[in-house]
Amino acid sequence: MSVISSRTNTVVATIPVGRGPFGVAADPRTSTIYVANAASGTVSVISGRTNTVVATIAVGTDPLGVAANPRTNTVYVANDLDNTVSVLTSCHG
Repeated sequence: MSVISSRTNTVVATIPVGRGPFGVAADPRTSTIYVANAASGTVSVISGRTNTVVATIAVGTDPLGVAANPRTNTVYVANDLDNTVSVLTSCHG
């Protein structure tokens, strides 16, 4: 995953995540980014302050969509091939 500066429109960091990164969500209250890794069945949790992966969480099969609720520190992950939603709570870096 690449981090791009909105001021300079250049890549300022590259963060290794799981295989097949697909969906991305951010929690602005905690500066945490969540990446659904479709091919590896995981979600990478990234600290937006340090641009590092702070956790990798196993979820369902082929996670494609991810959404963060900053009010509840809850993340929802849509798992395409097993028709489930994984709910991750207290997710913040």
